[in-house]
Amino acid sequence: MDELWAVPLRNAAGFSNKQHLTPSLERKLCCTAAETGSFEKAARLAAEWSCPIGSSTIHRCISRLGHQAEQAPLEPPCEDQAGLEDTLVIMMDGWMARHRGRGWGFQRPAEGWDPVNWHEIKSAVIYCLKDRAELSPRRGALLRKHVVATPAKTDPLTFGQRVHHEAKRMGMARAKAVYVVMDGAIWLWNIFDDRFQALATGTLDFYHASEHLHALADQLHPDKKDAKGWAASLLKDLRENPKPSLLPTLETLVSQADHYPTDTAESIRQTAAYFEKHSNHMAYAEAEAQGKPIGSGSIESQCSEFQNRFKRRGQFWSISGFAALLEISVRYQNNELRSLWAA
Repeated sequence: MDELWAVPLRNAAGFSNKQHLTPSLERKLCCTAAETGSFEKAARLAAEWSCPIGSSTIHRCISRLGHQAEQAPLEPPCEDQAGLEDTLVIMMDGWMARHRGRGWGFQRPAEGWDPVNWHEIKSAVIYCLKDRAELSPRRGALLRKHVVATPAKTDPLTFGQRVHHEAKRMGMARAKAVYVVMDGAIWLWNIFDDRFQALATGTLDFYHASEHLHALADQLHPDKKDAKGWAASLLKDLRENPKPSLLPTLETLVSQADHYPTDTAESIRQTAAYFEKHSNHMAYAEAEAQGKPIGSGSIESQCSEFQNRFKRRGQFWSISGFAALLEISVRYQNNELRSLWAA
């Protein structure tokens, strides 16, 4: 039986046998890998701060710590939780990332083997309204936020549970108000109904609503100027009037739908049904009067931030590798990376 040397200093620091990297170095490598575009770039940057290390070593570090983080979700509360007078804002959306398919690496994949698979990465951003700053009339910034992102093949139910868990950590139960802003995707509103409806106010992203109304306007009015004017008038009223005329206008169009061509009539009915479904999610005048967002720009920005790291040219991820780095990136953005080495 082989004997192991006892090293008191290593044991006191919590190092495992054959551990090559110190916790301090591991944390620096995690930050570097999250901020750079690839493990190779992370290795080059590490060399600049006097730590020559191979990209494969960084990859192994991220893989081990990322999977460790997946198995150890953080419990409430967090340091950035909402106070009793705060409004908590939650936004959710999804974006697509390339993954390696069954035929990856084959010059001539077998029939039915797709080398590349696209998977939706469901994501969320949660912040206190007081932490939103306006840098200019058209540009805002979040001073503090927490993000949630789940790996490929995560079903909406599991994602909803993750967002709900993080919202609880952010003080959802003690906040004065909770505000959820999203586009009209069915799976998003199913999550809202399942997890947030009882204590939150839901708002349909105004700009997503605008797209639906402009699409209908283009079918109702062949002249582009007339279409734009019709939609703009209804949208201005929808945004500024506590009792907008949009739904009555659409009801009138539905009653006259048989007088339009078949495809236009169907668009009228679908658009009316869409806005009727969200009739309780369009209190835009009230929201703006209270300084609350009516658009989901914060989650759009967050998705772009994720894509800047995970959707670069030439990146084709394995399911496992993507999940590990995503978990590291989420904790890094939430300023909770230190939790991976907590005693």
